[in-house]
Amino acid sequence: MIRRLSILICLLLGNALGLAAQQNELVLTGVYNGKNLYVQNPISTNLKDYCTQEVYVNGELVFQNPRSSAYTINLTHLSTKAPVEVRILYTEGCMPKIINPQVVRAMAGFKYLAVNVDSAAVSWTTNNQQKGGKFFIEQWYNERWMPVSTVSTEPDQARYSTAVSHTSGTNRYRIKFLQDDGEMYYSNVEEFSSATEPVTFAPTRASDKIFLSRDTEYEVTDTGGKQLMKGKGNEIYVGNLSTGVYYLKIDNRIEKFFKK
Repeated sequence: MIRRLSILICLLLGNALGLAAQQNELVLTGVYNGKNLYVQNPISTNLKDYCTQEVYVNGELVFQNPRSSAYTINLTHLSTKAPVEVRILYTEGCMPKIINPQVVRAMAGFKYLAVNVDSAAVSWTTNNQQKGGKFFIEQWYNERWMPVSTVSTEPDQARYSTAVSHTSGTNRYRIKFLQDDGEMYYSNVEEFSSATEPVTFAPTRASDKIFLSRDTEYEVTDTGGKQLMKGKGNEIYVGNLSTGVYYLKIDNRIEKFFKK
């Protein structure tokens, strides 16, 4: 009886070891980019079972002997950019095929290839731009970066341009790209020197109006920096202001005037 039991155990171990020896592994690593994986699963040589025996995602068993010629590996429970390791155990001589392995490849980072500023526009060229997102063109104005234009991305487009209005003297611009996933990319700062004559104003002691040499954006603040007026034009009505000192922001500079 003991001899028969020993033989049976040896046979079972032999079968188990034989099964393990026939089991192969397919491994795919990458990151989750918002898409699932699709697998072709041929029928095995015994014409009864399919190739795939087990499927693991990041060490967790998600499929066992799927009885289908194709199946989907669902990755939607993962966070964007989360690491992915898929292991598919399959029968020897019967290999499944991952149809779209590229969807978990780590994507190359977004880059600005070129940014240029001329007398009328800011233009730029990008690389590895993801679908979706917006470009914000910012100008250094009154000691801070101010958005002056917004451009939405276009599919299969890498070159963009938007019109801008320069102030006199040196103008500084940069571009901020905001992806749908919240990632932000800033370009280098580019400068353009405008030969336009500076905007002048008069009088410096005003009782009713201040006159500007041409239409321009302006802002009036008190000595504490509180904004009192903002607009665009060549005249500013200051008759309602109390007597005192005020600041006038024009043409990317700050001037002082006195309200009588």
